[in-house]
Amino acid sequence: METLKNRQQKAADNIQKSQEKQKEQHNNQLPNKPVEFKIRDKILLHRTKAEKQWSEKFDPKWNGPFYIEKILGNRAYKPRWDNKILARAAH
Repeated sequence: METLKNRQQKAADNIQKSQEKQKEQHNNQLPNKPVEFKIRDKILLHRTKAEKQWSEKFDPKWNGPFYIEKILGNRAYKPRWDNKILARAAH
């Protein structure tokens, strides 16, 4: 008959194996590199403010479409909308 310590060790081993398998499956689903945009690509901008305010619960969570006007570097872009360049950069 197994002792309590043996059962606990067996359960800990099973948990460890399961966590390693879940981590591997999760990592296989992630893209290998971040998305890079080019000039004139069409994008949507996420409105993080809309998620934090209860009064805007049913408002759209995305603005756009916008077009990439300029690449600022380090995955930062200058978006354009209807021939108007926006004042803030998009990341």
